Amino acid sequence: MFELLVSTLFFLFGAAIGSFTLVVVTRLHVAPIASSRSKCLSCGEALRVWDLVPIFSYLLLRGSCRYCKTPYGAVSLLVECLFGVLFVLLYHFILSGFSIVPLTAWLVYYTVLFISLGVVALYDYKHSYVPVVFLAAFLILSFGMLVMHYLYSPTAAVLLGPLVVALPFLSVWVITKGRGLGLGDVLLYAGVGAFFGIEQGLAVLLLSVWIGAVVGAYIYLKNFKQHTRSTTMPFVPYIVLAFFFVLFTDIDVFSIASIFS
Repeated sequence: MFELLVSTLFFLFGAAIGSFTLVVVTRLHVAPIASSRSKCLSCGEALRVWDLVPIFSYLLLRGSCRYCKTPYGAVSLLVECLFGVLFVLLYHFILSGFSIVPLTAWLVYYTVLFISLGVVALYDYKHSYVPVVFLAAFLILSFGMLVMHYLYSPTAAVLLGPLVVALPFLSVWVITKGRGLGLGDVLLYAGVGAFFGIEQGLAVLLLSVWIGAVVGAYIYLKNFKQHTRSTTMPFVPYIVLAFFFVLFTDIDVFSIASIFS
């Protein structure tokens, strides 16, 4: 019963964080994030507190504005549910067993980390651009994790994690002079290497490339059948997706290699 209660609280907290992340993505470079009230983008009516309760408001209002009945789409519900699930997984796989003080500290750390990853992924998907501030926040948090890993195990491998993981994409970026991919992707992989180390960081690299290849092939075939030109494919969402997969499965590059051996 206790585990169910805690899981529910973490889900609701995660849904609220997902809702906030969407607000950031929507308002970034357009409107103040914290100082202005949320409004319906169609009718301009200011939304009340009861219109903004994560998940529940969407379901009660059937995914539309209370005032003009314009449908919002399912993106907000999907993101809120996804973040809710992520925070439940965070509790069960990482935070469970901690006493209240370290649990609170790590919850704050991962909350900021998840917001940063969510913003860079969603913003890149929507605008093909990585917000520098949130990328910097992810890098700071990741290199903070690297420092903790190094204090626990002071080896050169820990320090080389960012370089080794980012090196393949850094090479492509240098060779193509930035035309093959963005510097944001390279820096994101450096943060992945700092956070996970070499073995799990390379797992994120492999998985993100495979996910991107599958999605890219689907987009190419779809455009080919519809006789449309190919469009730029944002890559950051696949890095973030692979990041979460490795975080909660603890898989590394050797585990992946053993599957194919």
